[in-house]
Amino acid sequence: MNVSAVMWSPLVSIAVWVTLLPLLAFHFVLSKRINSFAGPYIAFAHSWESCPSDKTLELLFRPSHFSRSRPYDLQTISGNISFKGEITDNTLTEADLAIWSNNQWKENAFIFRIPRTGCSVIRDDIPDFFRILTKYNGARKDPCVVPAAHSVLKNEPVNWTFPHFPIMPYGRYRFQYRARKTREGPAILCVSVDCEVIPKP
Repeated sequence: MNVSAVMWSPLVSIAVWVTLLPLLAFHFVLSKRINSFAGPYIAFAHSWESCPSDKTLELLFRPSHFSRSRPYDLQTISGNISFKGEITDNTLTEADLAIWSNNQWKENAFIFRIPRTGCSVIRDDIPDFFRILTKYNGARKDPCVVPAAHSVLKNEPVNWTFPHFPIMPYGRYRFQYRARKTREGPAILCVSVDCEVIPKP
């Protein structure tokens, strides 16, 4: 499904819910897993990789192991932030979500195009990650700017909370995020995160 939005907002989170719910419900019925499959959650990353871009902006991270027996322990990330340019609200951003189902990825289950709100999307929807960008790159909230800089992170705790998504279907996802200067221009940033959403104890 392809969605164009003026800005990422709670309305978009509702659209995500409406789209993902029937997909995951169908999957769980087929696999005879009729337990609760959506609700408050904890999210964590299995892996973080780069995808094709011109490397103007790079986020090269390695997430720590997540312990399901200690779900409230924060993951840490180590790696590099290398920005040769800045992210502002003039940056065009887009994301797509693949769902792991029947031992394969269901590609492009949901696609977002989020014009002209690149910095604010990070600030408002992944606030603790924006805190990291502020700490290491000097990001500013108003006007929202993540400036050019190079930083090295080592075991930096990160809380993967998403305020506009208080409830999510449980499962494994591949989240791919891209940023561009123009709609038809090359990606200046691309990251692909293999992540999982599990019930909050």
